[in-house]
Amino acid sequence: MESSLQKTVTYHFKKPDEISSQILGQIQLLIEKGGEVGSAFIKENLENAFLIGYALDQEGLVVGTVTLKHPKEAYRIKIEAITGLDLSGYLERGYTSVETEFRNSDVPHRLIKGLIDRSRGQKIYVTIRMDNTFALELTYKNNMVLAAQVINERTGHKRGVFTNKESRL
Repeated sequence: MESSLQKTVTYHFKKPDEISSQILGQIQLLIEKGGEVGSAFIKENLENAFLIGYALDQEGLVVGTVTLKHPKEAYRIKIEAITGLDLSGYLERGYTSVETEFRNSDVPHRLIKGLIDRSRGQKIYVTIRMDNTFALELTYKNNMVLAAQVINERTGHKRGVFTNKESRL
């Protein structure tokens, strides 16, 4: 049964040029607030994204977001070199950010599922810290499989590369 919090949320899945600059700005701020990714390329990556999913509360404020983006080539090549995977032609799922009071709701799952449902035929990958159990559960729940594991040289954290196409480890 949905909580009253979830009933107040609306879901949107749009190309960047279909999203107002005000909403795009809220999405960028929410991603930056999460602190999980560097902020240098967020605006550019959002503007060039394949598809952006976002959830609005009853006041029209962004409470969650997930993006399917075109990965920067240098980043993709770096992951390929470390893992031996061929990720050319893949979209990168990223920028999953949800306001604290909505994290234990169905918002993150519905955003990811909505993006995947609207991108049939697209190959998608995502990198996730292997100690991020919530993100791992969401990823497995949305039929993505572990394709490789890497150690982030800068932080020492183990990260998994998950794809929506079966790949060998």
